Amino acid sequence: MSKFSISIIIPAYNVEKYLKIALDSVKYQTELPDEVILVDDGSIDETLKIAKECEFPVPYRVISIKNGGQGNARNVGVREASSEYVYFFDSDDMLKDNFIKSIKKELRQNEFPDIVLFSGESFNDSEYKGSRWANYCRSFSGVFSNRAQLLDQAHSHNSLFCSPCLYVSRKSLWGPEGLEFGLNFLEDEALFFPLLFACSTFVVLEEVFFLRRNREGSTMTMTPNAKHVNGARSCMETTFRLYSADKLTSRERWHISKKLESHCIAYIVMARRAGVKMQFSDVLEVIWSTKSWPLALKAFLFGIRADQSDMVRRVGRMFKRIGGLTRG
Repeated sequence: MSKFSISIIIPAYNVEKYLKIALDSVKYQTELPDEVILVDDGSIDETLKIAKECEFPVPYRVISIKNGGQGNARNVGVREASSEYVYFFDSDDMLKDNFIKSIKKELRQNEFPDIVLFSGESFNDSEYKGSRWANYCRSFSGVFSNRAQLLDQAHSHNSLFCSPCLYVSRKSLWGPEGLEFGLNFLEDEALFFPLLFACSTFVVLEEVFFLRRNREGSTMTMTPNAKHVNGARSCMETTFRLYSADKLTSRERWHISKKLESHCIAYIVMARRAGVKMQFSDVLEVIWSTKSWPLALKAFLFGIRADQSDMVRRVGRMFKRIGGLTRG
């Protein structure tokens, strides 16, 4: 295939209500992808039937596997993909119709970067009664060959969104010899920084191409459970390994430490919300290795639930405001 060919990989599990709309948003692109691979993750509704009934004017395969989680389904799709680039698309969401055309244009114009990151928007399913709402706007655009500069920009715009639906990357980065998604929840978060550190050239687009559906029963909206806790721990462990790697610049290590700090706190909070016992020794190991006293203080406060105190919350908001004024 050509240097800018793109395979779309779609993991699907019990999404009979949404799958046709998602597939139509791929089928009716102004410029089509080069390949579409749908991996049915052991669905017990009509998902597999709907997938098989769909027809594409480009190579399209439906692979049915035993239920093993979204990360495993993505890994299966990567191994089957034949394009130079891969895109992971969720089966209950939608794409803007100019997505493929625009991404291929960026690949051609920027000498085939390792990864293209872009923006997304949330929308509520008609039956969704929850309050979760996330902003996926990158808020900046640019071409980068310096990872620290990319991270500086993304950090300043609070736009390090990890969803695989918000980037297109080289297939050569993936697979048994490269990157693979884990089997726990939050597998995309655990892999995002390792992916960025496997890349050398980056394109960031502020433009929105991806539309995220908020719906009942999704991984993001369900009540936290042990799988979420295990996933949060995996995020912490994966980032800690990256922090311990050689040949990092001081600025790169700083960004990893900030991400590691957020993963540690997320692990503590997730375990508390799910009522699952956590391994606090893992957090202590991070604190000891990074010598991060702010993390030690935060871990202590969250560990004793002091974060739920109104006074502590007010102080936290004050420091955030001060930090914002200091930055600009």
